[in-house]
Amino acid sequence: MNIKKIIVILSCGLIFGESKQLYATIQMLDQVVVLDLENLEVNETINTEFVEDSQCSVWNNENDCMLADSCEWMMGECMDSMLGSLNVPHFVSLDELNGYWFVTAIASGFIAQYSLLDNTFIDAFFVGDAPALLAIDPKNQMIYCSAVGLMFMDNMSDMTPTFESNKIKVLSYSSVGLSSDNEEYIIDSTTPHGIAINDNGTEIYTASNTADWIYKINTQNDEILGFPMDQNVSNPPDVITQRLKPIQCLSVQNKLFISCSAGNWLNTSSGETTLIEGKLQMWNSDTMELIDSINLGEHTSPWHIIKSPIDDILYVALGGSEDYETAGVASVSYYNNNLSINWVTNNSSFDILHGIDVSSDGQRIYASGRGDGNIHVFDNNGNYLDNIFLGQMTMLGGIAVEKRGLPNIGDTNNDLSINILDVIKLVDIVLDSMMYHPYQVYASDFNEDNSINIFDIILLVESILYN
Repeated sequence: MNIKKIIVILSCGLIFGESKQLYATIQMLDQVVVLDLENLEVNETINTEFVEDSQCSVWNNENDCMLADSCEWMMGECMDSMLGSLNVPHFVSLDELNGYWFVTAIASGFIAQYSLLDNTFIDAFFVGDAPALLAIDPKNQMIYCSAVGLMFMDNMSDMTPTFESNKIKVLSYSSVGLSSDNEEYIIDSTTPHGIAINDNGTEIYTASNTADWIYKINTQNDEILGFPMDQNVSNPPDVITQRLKPIQCLSVQNKLFISCSAGNWLNTSSGETTLIEGKLQMWNSDTMELIDSINLGEHTSPWHIIKSPIDDILYVALGGSEDYETAGVASVSYYNNNLSINWVTNNSSFDILHGIDVSSDGQRIYASGRGDGNIHVFDNNGNYLDNIFLGQMTMLGGIAVEKRGLPNIGDTNNDLSINILDVIKLVDIVLDSMMYHPYQVYASDFNEDNSINIFDIILLVESILYN
C-alpha cells in the first residue's frame, strides 16, 4: 500500500509526565489534542494527515469514478473529492497494556496508530466506508471498527447514509504498524455505529443506527447473530427504522449497555410523527435478552457512555437539543438487573455533549462539547467543576482518558507484578527490542540509561531476589 504519511506534532510540556492524559478529537481541525489532567492544560496538539496517492484520474467514466474511494465526477473528469482532503478524527481509543492509541478518520477512511509513550505516529491504514467507533483487544492486538458509510449528521440525532455500509472492519496491530488479512464482518443491517468487545475478546457487539438491530459476533467461529432492539416495532433487519437510533455499546462482564439517541420518529405506516425519549438499554450478552431500559428524557439525545472504574455506575453524554436545555451528563446505576438514574446535570451553556470518560479513581467525569468547544469536568456527584475551551467551531468528538499510566520499570509484561516472567520477557527484548511494544520497551530499561542490554537483566534479577 503506497501511502504518504504526514504527521506534524506541536509539543509543549514533558514527554513522560507523571500525570495521566486525556485525548480529544477535534474534528473540524483534523487534530487530536492531548490534555494534562492534573492542571487541565494542553500538552500536545497533533495535526493528522493520511493521504493515499490519488488514483481518481485513471477512471474515464462517471459510474466507475463514483464507485471509487475519495473520487467525484466534475466537469467531465474524475477528480479527488473535496471530502477526501479532510480526515475528521472522530473517535479515539487506548491500549494501555501495550502502549498505543488509535483514532478513526471518518471522512478520509483511515485508522491511525500512535505510541502512548510520546504520541509519535506509527502507521495509518485505509479501511474506507467512514470508520466510526473502535473496540480494541489488547491481548490479541486486534482492532474492530464500525463502518457507517458516508453520512450527513443532522444535529447529532439523525443519520441519513449517502451510501450504505454494513461492515465491521478488522485490523491487527504490532510495534511496526497496522495490517489486514482482508477480514471483515458483514451484518444484515446498514450503518453499524456502536461497537463493544467482551473481556476476553471472543465476542464483539454492534448496533445499527438505522435499523435498531444489535448483533453479537463470535470472533472464534465468525458466527453472527442479530436481534431487534425494539419490541414495539417488529421491523426486519434490512429496513431503515430509526426509532431508537442506537449510538454506542458498552460491554461489562455479561451485560451489554446501549445508548439510544431516539427523538422524532416517523411511522411510515400511519404517517404520524412521535417523539421518543432518549434511552439506555441493558442486555444480557450471554442470552441476548433485554433486561431493562430506562428513559433519559425527551430531546436528550444520549450519545457516548462509559463505566465508572470503582462502582456499578454508567455516565452518559447527553447531546440535547438546541431548542431545549437538555444537553448534559447523566449518572445511571445498574443493580440487581435494574437501571436507575442517580443524577442529571444540565446547563444552558452546554451545546451537544458528545464524548465522555472518567478518571482512574472514578472521581472526575470529562465530557466534550461538540457545539461549545469545551472539555467539561464534573465530579461523580454531578457537580460542575471546571472546563477548558479548545476553540470555536472545533466540533469536538470522542475522548479517552488514561487509566493505568506508564508501567513500572521492570514490569515488562505490564501485569502489575515483577517476577521471573518479566526476566524472560526482558531477555527476548534485549535480543530484538524492535519487535516489542512501547510499554514493554519502556519497562525494560531498568537502569534508565536509554539502552536495553545485559545490565538491565542483571539489575532486574537482583531486584527480584532482593525483594
